Amino acid sequence: MSRLLFAMLMLLSACAPQEYFRTNISVKPCLANAGADCSAANLVVNPQDGYTLGFVEFDDDGRFYDQRQADALLNNLQASQQPQYVVLYTHGWHHNAKDSDNNVRRFKESLRDIKLRNPHYRVVGIYLGWRGETVETPWLRALTFWERRSVSERLGQKQFLDFLLNVEAVVKHDANPDNRLLTIGHSLGASVMLNALQPVWLQRLQQERGDQARFGDLVLLVNPAIEARRFADLRTAVRRVAATNRLAHANPLVVVASSEADTITKNMFTYSRAVPAWFESVLDPIEQVDIPGASQWDLAATAVGHYRGFITHRLEAIDPALKTQTCHLDSAIASKPTGSDRNIASAAVLRVADGLQLRPVKEAWMADPLWVVQTDRFVLPNHGFMAQKPFWCFIEAALSLAASHG
Repeated sequence: MSRLLFAMLMLLSACAPQEYFRTNISVKPCLANAGADCSAANLVVNPQDGYTLGFVEFDDDGRFYDQRQADALLNNLQASQQPQYVVLYTHGWHHNAKDSDNNVRRFKESLRDIKLRNPHYRVVGIYLGWRGETVETPWLRALTFWERRSVSERLGQKQFLDFLLNVEAVVKHDANPDNRLLTIGHSLGASVMLNALQPVWLQRLQQERGDQARFGDLVLLVNPAIEARRFADLRTAVRRVAATNRLAHANPLVVVASSEADTITKNMFTYSRAVPAWFESVLDPIEQVDIPGASQWDLAATAVGHYRGFITHRLEAIDPALKTQTCHLDSAIASKPTGSDRNIASAAVLRVADGLQLRPVKEAWMADPLWVVQTDRFVLPNHGFMAQKPFWCFIEAALSLAASHG
């Protein structure tokens, strides 16, 4: 029996991938496209594509793999003498900070495109790596979802949250007022971000800080693997503050974007939550949410982006063949709104790119700064998003509007 157990342990250890990848840690960036091997570097500068990319990796409890990664990146941000466009990104399931990871590659391409659209900014990407992939054997990989989901709910604490707040302090507080801070979480990475930032938002709202409750300029959760129930507390707090007129305008505080074609969060997520949601809704009153007319099971089993009662907008491709890489933002959303236009959500339709429009749903509260945007299958054809150029036009439009706060 002991031999069998030993053999099984050896098999599982052989299946486990490398945990951390950015082990060549230095305050001096590695120069990409200069013949250097930057695959293990924590800080990379790409002069040709015009961006800086930093990696900070965390263990399952939200602790730094090596704090020198974070220190080097924060020092790099502080040393900048020009306006910075900073993108914080947290990946989801089956991903990590390995240089060959598809998310790493797509993130580099996204930073290149951001620089092309914003040539006057110093573009900095911050890739927050965690163990989204723990097993490399194909038939075992699917079984890790529940365990990785549990990790995503506790990861956004301790040093992970401290790092987010430090980045915000460097980029947004007592810094160049033109600086931009965009925070993105994808799939289980969105769960990490919500877990980390929801207490921050709630505290700031309780302090009656109104529009200043935002983190950075905008937080975007794309195809989030998050049950609607976990979004409810923030939604309630925002509406309470808005009711006392302490929210100056409806510029987006958080944007949730989910595709109607995303079968992972639309179907698989609900299947995985079906039984636990029943027990939680019936046997655990602490987990219940007080929303009139809402089914406790639906709130616990449905991903937030697919919960119909929370959806505020539809993002639609007018032309299904839309392939543009150029964003032509509607002036109403690209510039700071004034007068009656301050409530941008009340507009009938907004053009955020050629052939791409954003419209509010009829049932939505028009002053809601929590946008839950449902996209059609032409905008986001699956669970991913980074390769979809028109969707980035929407991101830029929402960021432009959010950055006009205050």
